[in-house]
Amino acid sequence: MNIKQLKYFQILAKNQHYTYTSEYFSISQPSLSHAIAELEKEVGIKLFQKKGRNVELTKEGEQYLLYVNQALQS
Repeated sequence: MNIKQLKYFQILAKNQHYTYTSEYFSISQPSLSHAIAELEKEVGIKLFQKKGRNVELTKEGEQYLLYVNQALQS
């Protein structure tokens, strides 16, 4: 896990859309998807679930976001 992945997670949680988030960071959508998948693999929980063309945080993802926000604020 690295700071970039945490920032990607934080903004994706806010935007709830992979394309908008990848444009925000000027990276490709597959790169963002890979970074989030690696983060989920490392923490051992599913952070997002698909909702139509968007995504939304799972309950575990909502909890994790609280910790990420605190960590990135420090």
